[in-house]
Amino acid sequence: MHKPFTTIEDQIALLNSRGLQTDSRTSWILEREGYYATVNGYKKPFLDNQARKKDEEDKYREGSSYNDLYKLYLFDRQLRFLLFGMITIAEAILKTVCAYEFTKANPAEKNPYLNIDNYARTGQAHEKASQLIPRLQKILTDNSDCERKGRKEYLVHCLNEHDGEVPLWVLTNDLTLGQIYWFFQSQNILIRGSIARSFTVLYGDSHRHKTEIDAQRIDKIYRKMKDFRNICAHDERLYCAHPHDSNNTVFQLVKDLRFVINKKRYLEFLQQFNSLLMHLGEDIPAYVDSVYREMGLDFPRELHEWMELARTS
Repeated sequence: MHKPFTTIEDQIALLNSRGLQTDSRTSWILEREGYYATVNGYKKPFLDNQARKKDEEDKYREGSSYNDLYKLYLFDRQLRFLLFGMITIAEAILKTVCAYEFTKANPAEKNPYLNIDNYARTGQAHEKASQLIPRLQKILTDNSDCERKGRKEYLVHCLNEHDGEVPLWVLTNDLTLGQIYWFFQSQNILIRGSIARSFTVLYGDSHRHKTEIDAQRIDKIYRKMKDFRNICAHDERLYCAHPHDSNNTVFQLVKDLRFVINKKRYLEFLQQFNSLLMHLGEDIPAYVDSVYREMGLDFPRELHEWMELARTS
């Protein structure tokens, strides 16, 4: 059905009719953040599900307010900022390790990432490589076109000054997390093993107890990370996201980051994550347990146990 235009005053009246308290600041927030983003996106923990079934429309729990929804909305925004920063660091590590190990295995060839023979020879990995190579070639072609706007100076420099050669460690700066993950998936078993050993060494550099990080674990971590990164980048609802699998929770991503981030930085991140959750508990104490469950953790017990494990590892 067509959704008619609704004024801010009518939006507030609708919220009041459904049992949600508003105040003089509500219109100010709705004008800046929007009804759909704040209400439709974050109403679930505050709904009275029994009354909703009876009346067949949204009804809010007694005592809940629009400010409660907005506090959850702001929490989720801060959570996106925090996780996006950590994912960006993890992305840079994958790019660096992939570029180093792939180039080390193909040292004498110009732009070896354009040669299908340097990837997996069979199976899905080979198919992924055959689809990836044209994307990489297009990046070089687009940046070779003098008439094209938005060319990257670092790519143009290599193309002009080095006879079209662009080292992979330069090219990766223009790749998305999805593309470098795609690149990792396309590698043969030897290079995947080399990449995994590099991650194991990096982990051992900052941790007391060594842990082997194999290619399969890297694959799982970055598949999940890629999906959550897109949620953060597109300003979508994060705390209750379960991309492709109900077991893919925010807290599972938090735990996965331990294996690809320097220990000191990771512990700092955990403190920030803990602080966010504590403040949310203070802001909406009557509703926060359902938020924690959607994130995949029993707070504070489960997070604090994980923090201690990370500290002593």
